[in-house]
Amino acid sequence: MADTVVYLYALVRPGVVPDLSPLRGVSGTAVRLVRDDRLACLVSDVDEDEFGETALRTNLEDLRWLERAAREHDAVVAAAAREMCTAPLRFATVCRDDASVRARLHVLGPQAAAVLDRIDGCDEWGVKLYADPSSPVPVPAGGSVVDEHGATGSGTAYLMQRRRELADRAFAVEQDARAADDVFAVLAESAVAARRHRLQDPQLSGDQRPMLLNGAFLVRRGDADSFRALVHAVAYGRRSIAAVLTGPWAPYSFASTEQDP
Repeated sequence: MADTVVYLYALVRPGVVPDLSPLRGVSGTAVRLVRDDRLACLVSDVDEDEFGETALRTNLEDLRWLERAAREHDAVVAAAAREMCTAPLRFATVCRDDASVRARLHVLGPQAAAVLDRIDGCDEWGVKLYADPSSPVPVPAGGSVVDEHGATGSGTAYLMQRRRELADRAFAVEQDARAADDVFAVLAESAVAARRHRLQDPQLSGDQRPMLLNGAFLVRRGDADSFRALVHAVAYGRRSIAAVLTGPWAPYSFASTEQDP
């Protein structure tokens, strides 16, 4: 039988925990709990041949394996978050054995307790804003005048037209960025916490429109309806941008400690 290591999913409080027996984690493994005095962690025993340090370096380059394992990891976190306050850990966090897990929990105790207090009763919502290419390009005050001959006129007239077009486009980009800043600020005011993530490449996001905002918001469950309404009010009604609201999710963006295991 292959040696095993311990795979970590999420931090929880060490008190009463729901029955974990129905849960299956990465590679179909059973999920159990490792406790310290102040903290606990959802874990699975996994094969070292798949999740050991050397094996992980190889598997993380395999997109099919990565997609499957990440989906299994998230399924455990999502199921736990529906039942108790849950601070997700990074995908592919692995310890040698239970003693190593407890040692890390002992170090993380104070920081993790603060994280659990902050996210308790909250979910994460995502708001992505994109520039809408179907909307007309806004023109700076004073307008932009196009030579009546257009590109078929004199070389000077054509160059002037091109400069105006570039200036108008730069103005549009600036206006879109300001709109994204405004939307983030308004939504952040209504959330417990907010974060701006790095803008995603179109190949990763699956959307070819330029991304203006990749925001995450920690929202109390009782405020979810009002938050959704606010997103529609401040984002969906803007002419030059398109908004995508996702959630609720386990609070991945707000669960970090100073020293994740």
